[in-house]
Amino acid sequence: MTTIQDQRPHSPGRRSRPRAEAVRVAARAAMHTGTGVVVVALAVAAFAGRGTPVAHGAWTTAAGAGAVGVLAGLLRTALGSCRPARRHGDLFGSLLCAVLIWVFAATFAFSWSYFWYARALDRHATLKVTATLSHCVDGGDGNLCTYHWLVDGRAYSSRDAAAQAWPDGHRVTVRIDPAHPGHPAQVTRGYWALWIGVAVGAVGTPAAALAGWANEPDLDRW
Repeated sequence: MTTIQDQRPHSPGRRSRPRAEAVRVAARAAMHTGTGVVVVALAVAAFAGRGTPVAHGAWTTAAGAGAVGVLAGLLRTALGSCRPARRHGDLFGSLLCAVLIWVFAATFAFSWSYFWYARALDRHATLKVTATLSHCVDGGDGNLCTYHWLVDGRAYSSRDAAAQAWPDGHRVTVRIDPAHPGHPAQVTRGYWALWIGVAVGAVGTPAAALAGWANEPDLDRW
């Protein structure tokens, strides 16, 4: 005997909808989780100290989480929204906001950690020595030279900004850390400009987060 259920044609489209919705939900969760991991990891990198193993691990974690977030966001954009009226551009805008959060957070982390690193070098550089310059170039936005100096018969060098592209052999006075003469010579205190990056990151991160949050209510929810 043939039942009514046996006579109904199977619709592959109906079966695929729950799967697509599940993938869409998983992609959205992965993108937002990735964003959270990136922000937390970069916060750890900012305050762990430049060049420390913890900072290196945090930057690596942020890079990995960001890559996963981008892939999830692109997948979500390709699948589209569960609301037919919405365009893929809205989903791409959500991904763009997430990327901006990562960029601003990375700007803050780098600027903050490097400022305190450079400031510590500057505070410990109490010994004045004569340095010989070489390989000076005009970088367009500033001049760079290699500084060479001697401490107890040992040669050290570092590359830093210069007032102008001096000829090889020009000599200037720089400050170094007497306890660590191999650390970069202190030529200027330009590291204070890093506060611009700190401000941009501190303001841009929540601004991008708010923009992404404002875009989400019109998109798919789980």
